[in-house]
Amino acid sequence: MYNIILVDDERLTLDTLASYIDWEQLSCRVIATACNGRDALEKIESLQPDILITDVKMPVMDGIELCKQVHARFPKIQIVFLSGYNEFEYACAALQHGACGYLLKPIDHEELGTTMRTVLQRCEEQKNRLHSTLLTSGEYLRELLQIGGNLLSGLADEVTTVYNHHLHLPADNKTFYFVFISIDEYSLLAENTLTFDAPSGDFSTLERLEFFIAGLPSFSPGVLTKLRDGQWIFVTKESDGNAFTHWRNQSANAQRWISLFLTDNPQSLLTLTKQWPKMLQMRNQLVAIHGTGLINKNWENMQFEWRKEPFPKTEHLIAAVQQNRRDQVEEWLHDFYDGGLPRGNISQVFVDSVSVFDAVLSAVAANNRQLQDIIEKDSQFFGRLSLMESMQSMKTHMRQILSIIMDELEASPVDRHIEIVNEVCSIIQKNYGQVISIDTLAELIFLSPNYLRTIFKDVTGKTLIEYVTQIRMDNACLMLQETNIRVHEIAKRVGYDSPSYFGSVFFKRTGLTPNQYRTHAKKGQRA
Repeated sequence: MYNIILVDDERLTLDTLASYIDWEQLSCRVIATACNGRDALEKIESLQPDILITDVKMPVMDGIELCKQVHARFPKIQIVFLSGYNEFEYACAALQHGACGYLLKPIDHEELGTTMRTVLQRCEEQKNRLHSTLLTSGEYLRELLQIGGNLLSGLADEVTTVYNHHLHLPADNKTFYFVFISIDEYSLLAENTLTFDAPSGDFSTLERLEFFIAGLPSFSPGVLTKLRDGQWIFVTKESDGNAFTHWRNQSANAQRWISLFLTDNPQSLLTLTKQWPKMLQMRNQLVAIHGTGLINKNWENMQFEWRKEPFPKTEHLIAAVQQNRRDQVEEWLHDFYDGGLPRGNISQVFVDSVSVFDAVLSAVAANNRQLQDIIEKDSQFFGRLSLMESMQSMKTHMRQILSIIMDELEASPVDRHIEIVNEVCSIIQKNYGQVISIDTLAELIFLSPNYLRTIFKDVTGKTLIEYVTQIRMDNACLMLQETNIRVHEIAKRVGYDSPSYFGSVFFKRTGLTPNQYRTHAKKGQRA
């Protein structure tokens, strides 16, 4: 639909034109009327119609003068004159000043249709020329941002001319406001086309977001250029952060996934190209830290600070998962993902997240086939994680997968406790000759000492100390039976520095001293 402004000092003619002609059938709509040229010019400046239909003779400012000013300032507007039979000379003069046709009063509908077909054809040609020019300027803008403005200052001048023409700015204007628009987590949304809020068979969230951004020039006058997948630059002659916020918040999906970074002051294209690397870097870093859907116009003055604190220890997370302490898991996730961006950028966070998850899985699922099957079914976990731009998204994703693990562990606590105790027993059996403490064992399997004491006693009926003593005495008995190793050497091999203490423990367990046990054992073998 093409927009029309009607101008005539005769109210009856104006009302007839506005109300009694089926403009919609002509693919047009009347957006304003005016009774003289000066009034019309003010409305043209604010509404910028496609077509102006104006009387020739009017008070204050006549149609000829209006035509001159409109043609000079808004050359894309197509002008049609209205005139009476005795004003033919005025109509001829009007045609010399850029009008594309004239209509005689009273309006003949057939003549109107013929004239409007010519006008609409010119509008279409004008639109195609403008579209072609904007496409070319978009290609130039991408080159400027990629290569640098100083090397391509000629292109910057050409693009500036296009922007001035499209935004109705003076030809000598050099500065504009710029808005960097991004669809955050673009790759993630592209990989999950119908899983983010979109009903099956409908447009994906990503497609709807792209349609939404494409409509921005209808909301606010400006030139929209797509730089790459998920990123656009919007050029405008005025920047109102509240207005852009209002535009974005019209869609819940846009509010969630679209970020806007605005220039606070008007600047030239060459200035933008110099600041572009920082603008892009700040956007990436801020999205990485704070998540999606940001609006920022202070990025130019921001100084980025890297993470200062080391990542929390992985063994603390494993212990919390083992014990199903979800509050501790949440605290760990907060310390890991909310403590700032490490110097390796978001890719480093991904690498460390994978390392953490592998360690957790190794600790809790080594002998749990059902849990391994569950994780394998969710094999896209690492793929989705690698696509994420935001630590907040990674945090949510890790929380979900850890919750799945804890749910499974919680569903079979007895089996899990047996698994843990078997692991502890294996460690003791392999290391009984060394110093073994409950704290050391608990650290090796990522549990608290008290929790380990409790589940070990529940499963075996023995305390850890009793079990360690049992394994040591069993192995001491074997050595006394099968070898001639001296008693003090056997004491060291089973973990006792003091032979006398070893003898005391051995006597309490068997009722014999080590030498008596060896003598009885050998007699039994001879018998």
